[in-house]
Amino acid sequence: MEQNFQVRDVFNERVVKQLAADLAGAWSGFDTKGFIHVVTSKLKPLSFSARAALIRDTLREYLPREYPRALEIILKALPPEITADELNGFDGFIVMPQNDFVAKYGLDDYEMSVQALYEMTKRFSAEGAIRTFLLKYPEQTLAILEGWAEDVNPHVRRLVSEGTRPRLPWTMQLKPFIDDPRPVLKLLEKLKTDPNQMVRRSVANNLNDIAKDNPELVVRILRRWRKINDDGTQWLIRHAARTVVKQGNTDALAVLGFDPDIEISISKIRLDEPVVKMGGRIIFHFEVRSKSRQAQNLMIDYVIHHIKANGELKPKVFKLTKIKLEAREKIQLSKRHSFRPITTRKYYPGRHVLEIQINGRRYGKAEFELR
Repeated sequence: MEQNFQVRDVFNERVVKQLAADLAGAWSGFDTKGFIHVVTSKLKPLSFSARAALIRDTLREYLPREYPRALEIILKALPPEITADELNGFDGFIVMPQNDFVAKYGLDDYEMSVQALYEMTKRFSAEGAIRTFLLKYPEQTLAILEGWAEDVNPHVRRLVSEGTRPRLPWTMQLKPFIDDPRPVLKLLEKLKTDPNQMVRRSVANNLNDIAKDNPELVVRILRRWRKINDDGTQWLIRHAARTVVKQGNTDALAVLGFDPDIEISISKIRLDEPVVKMGGRIIFHFEVRSKSRQAQNLMIDYVIHHIKANGELKPKVFKLTKIKLEAREKIQLSKRHSFRPITTRKYYPGRHVLEIQINGRRYGKAEFELR
């Protein structure tokens, strides 16, 4: 990968030229030079989504105006199906604008468009494009996805889950399924023991999405699935529970084997320094002591209450460790936490608060100043 690579660079001159060559091979009337010139002359300053939209709309300009004929050419020009069971590399991204072409220009040609996405997702996930059809034709599309959940191709099965994630990043939310996720859960039930890790990961991420709005419902499902004697499903449960676990949901933690009613004591949290410079780090230490005569499973996290622009504190949970604390045992724990600037979080100077969270419950408190 080139130095200073950005995600938008997956849409570059090389892949545009390859797409043009493939389309010309499928249709002798394709203006290869014109297509390449229009796209590459505008590509450089554009963002990831804008580059995808440029390619999508330029396809509309250079392919026949009749949608069925244009789609026939696109399908004929598709690269070979992915043979691996995982999504690897970036070359397949060039199929994404073609998926989007179907979503934008083929919405009124339902059957041929959905069948096209079935073929396209075997090359690059059509998880964004299928959502347009889910919103306009929910019952019809859900019925098709139910059949695809049993498809032999794992990329098709993954689409069933990934395409119905209510809060899938980088694309439109599915508000109807945020409000009522039961149609999605019906699909996930068919995939919960899928043999493919890629599919199981998608199911876990879908449940994690749903848990952000319907935590009790997801916990009930995970509790029921916990009885399934399948290693892949048990991994799925742990991965699906990550948001509710961070939130300290004691029911979810109990499903994973972390009883909230533990017998422990926590020493005073000790900070190496009470003042941290912006871009620096805090180092903290504490002791956990068992007061039980039995071993206890502990999921130990820590919570930093960051000061926001309005002066209020907002908690953020960070993972620390999982341990089995033996009867009457005590352990010393330390952690370094960086305040180095990152794109997903903005820091503000002022008083911050640190807490320890064990099996969903908060223990101890220490304050420090970020300057």
